[in-house]
Amino acid sequence: MTLRDDELRSLAEIERSLTTTDPNLARKMAELRPLTPGSAAALIAGCLAMHASGIVIAVAGNGIDSPATVAIGLILVVGFPALAVWHLWWRRR
Repeated sequence: MTLRDDELRSLAEIERSLTTTDPNLARKMAELRPLTPGSAAALIAGCLAMHASGIVIAVAGNGIDSPATVAIGLILVVGFPALAVWHLWWRRR
């Protein structure tokens, strides 16, 4: 959807006004980078790899009756994807 020229000027004026009145907002706007398809693919691949590794470690720990190894595997299964989602949320804040 394309904006008209007067709407673009209005948005630019609002942005200038906000950045002059709120320096923290200006800093956040300058640092905000969109998530590129390559970085999204890398994030998904990393989450899947850590998830699969965690499952393998948990199953192996169960096979050797090692609760510590099972716990490490479960932490990888749940923790890494949760950490990735938290990081994305924090980055967008």
